[in-house]
Amino acid sequence: MDWRSGPFRAFRDRYVAPYAGLSYDLGPRAVGVHPTHLARVPELADREILVSHDGLRPVTLSRRPAFRIVELTPTMRDALDHARDGVVFSVFDLDDPAAAPLIGGLHPGESVFLNAALDRLGGEVVRRPDSAA
Repeated sequence: MDWRSGPFRAFRDRYVAPYAGLSYDLGPRAVGVHPTHLARVPELADREILVSHDGLRPVTLSRRPAFRIVELTPTMRDALDHARDGVVFSVFDLDDPAAAPLIGGLHPGESVFLNAALDRLGGEVVRRPDSAA
């Protein structure tokens, strides 16, 4: 399997995928994955995840934004075109002060780390009541 074309399961609940770009087809805090790539890792579908990449400044879990994995559909043409080469983020996240530092400096082809263990943790353990998810 070629990890350069979509999420690759590195180990339990941890995935690596190439960053493919931004699209207006996705809502805020969504990570678009091509249906063909998602078929290889079906357990990732519709999961809430944390995102990181090399060079990202460490931040506590309570201050990291959560994203949702979205399977791209044929009506999402722009996102589907980008997603052939990896995962796609919403262009609207560039206006989000919590999400922009995560994706603002990425370049196509760079590795993005997806942590899907968030949904196994209790919300009160990870998120403060006043934090926006």
